[in-house]
Amino acid sequence: MPTWIARKAVPAVWKRIPWRSVWAIALWLAKKGRDRVQQNLSEREQSEFWSLVRKSKGKPGNLAQHDRTRMKNIVGKAIRGT
Repeated sequence: MPTWIARKAVPAVWKRIPWRSVWAIALWLAKKGRDRVQQNLSEREQSEFWSLVRKSKGKPGNLAQHDRTRMKNIVGKAIRGT
């Protein structure tokens, strides 16, 4: 994972990350960062992460604003590990 992502993953800063960046990180987690998802998220959060990825069908515009906010929170937690 690029180090600039980890530095910007601090919760206060994470809220200002653009949606495009969050989406790119979510795709990275889905393809190559599965171990981070398993280690840093609870079973419920993992299930929600994967359901949001499936719901999007690979297109970030398919998610409603509420889903985008939830995805942003889940991805931030998966990256930070807190």
